[in-house]
Amino acid sequence: MVSQKQTDAVAELDEMLHRMHKLVLKHVKEGQNGINPVVNYLPPDELYKAIDLTLPKQGAGIEGTFQLIKNTLDYSVNSWNPRFMDKLYAGTNPIGVISEFLLGVLNGNCHVYHVSPVLTLMEIEVTKATGRLLGMGEESGGLFCAGGSASNMLAMVTARNKLFPSIKTEGYIPRPYRAHAAYGKLKIFASTHCHYSIDKAALVLGLGLDSIIKVPTDDQHRMRVDLLEQLIQESIARDETPFFINATAGTTVMGAFDPIQSISAVAKKYNCWLHVDGSWGGSAIFSRKVREKLGLLDGSGLADTFTLNPHKLLGVPLQCSMLITPHKGHLLFATTNTLQADYLFHGNPYDLGPGTMGCGRRPDALKFFLAWKFYGENGLGARVDRAIEAAARFTDLVRSRPGFELVADPSAFCQVCFRYIPPVLAPQIDGWSEGVRRENLSRIVQVLHQEVNHTGDFLVDHAPLSGQAHFFRIVINAPTVNVYRDLAGLLDAIEDASKAVDWSKIL
Repeated sequence: MVSQKQTDAVAELDEMLHRMHKLVLKHVKEGQNGINPVVNYLPPDELYKAIDLTLPKQGAGIEGTFQLIKNTLDYSVNSWNPRFMDKLYAGTNPIGVISEFLLGVLNGNCHVYHVSPVLTLMEIEVTKATGRLLGMGEESGGLFCAGGSASNMLAMVTARNKLFPSIKTEGYIPRPYRAHAAYGKLKIFASTHCHYSIDKAALVLGLGLDSIIKVPTDDQHRMRVDLLEQLIQESIARDETPFFINATAGTTVMGAFDPIQSISAVAKKYNCWLHVDGSWGGSAIFSRKVREKLGLLDGSGLADTFTLNPHKLLGVPLQCSMLITPHKGHLLFATTNTLQADYLFHGNPYDLGPGTMGCGRRPDALKFFLAWKFYGENGLGARVDRAIEAAARFTDLVRSRPGFELVADPSAFCQVCFRYIPPVLAPQIDGWSEGVRRENLSRIVQVLHQEVNHTGDFLVDHAPLSGQAHFFRIVINAPTVNVYRDLAGLLDAIEDASKAVDWSKIL
């Protein structure tokens, strides 16, 4: 017998949607009006007091649950606010909200075609289209994964299984532990600025951190191709087997783009799999200016696999990450990684699950497909162009502002990195030793970072570089960011925060 509660699902949903409609529009409006804070910041002990996070035995119903929803909106970071510049993503957009709503209504699973036919074809078509844009040709395509780290890991698993298929059944036993093995210790090459997910992938694969050889970078923080080849040659001389080269398209801290085309030549010469981690910068391929003038992604079509996260630069809701390949699209992953699971997979080439390391798959492709449909390739490209232009203009502001010091000039991409020297401390700097200078400059940034963020008016981040002091890393991404209201305002906020600090008690 169907319960009354089940039969009233439509009415219950109708009431909830009416309530959510008002709350959501208020939240978005407050985020974009340029007045409200990014977050009403509370430390954990105070936040526990402000919100009821107990879980009841009897349900709270609509009233109790919607009070929690309201509190969640009130005390969460409002990523619609253009002054949210902390991470490599920004707020989404109206079609993004609709796409997430549609996924919730469908509650689909994109592992086998017959349970998600439309969503499956969307994934196949949007990965093919992205592959063509990258220059990978008509055989390209791919899969969506649960974030850039998962995409990078799937790339490494696929490379290992494709190049050394015996490992799938026999396990990883390289020379010298098995004298006649077809491979020595497998080695991974990535720049010193690569994302930590490359290291984690090596852990998951059982290769260990010692399997990763970090390649130094040039003065623009790009992998040095000459040293890459030298390190590969040295590895071969030790009877190791180089197999995976990771190039980064848009590093997390500085936004640097490794020279993919030159790295590809080295990869082919030494029979290595070339993967490009374009989690951050890969989406710039939608910009015609990037493709035809800036050349940041030249050679992308030569990669064996390419990670791209639309949830970062393109404003698609989290999470949305794809792994693209020119080698027969999603079929590469299926043929390389599949296992016998006849109770689930019945040989349909449109089934996408066999190519992944998991089973259930959220149909994240829908979100990117709808964004592309709504804005078009040109609209997505325009968003990229706006971000690059705003970053360049902010770089100009920082350069001209007394007390501020750019870490990279010009800024490589959409991150602007700088330090601030409080006027009261400027006369002392020349007397600091190198070690004291690095320590004090880092402390200045850390204190100001906390002061600025805890006001809630801005949310920004700081980062180090090897051998250098910490610095502010400001990510320019939101299409609504205003250079003078928001970005110049941030510099004002840093100066104001500095005036309120008694530096004699800090340093």
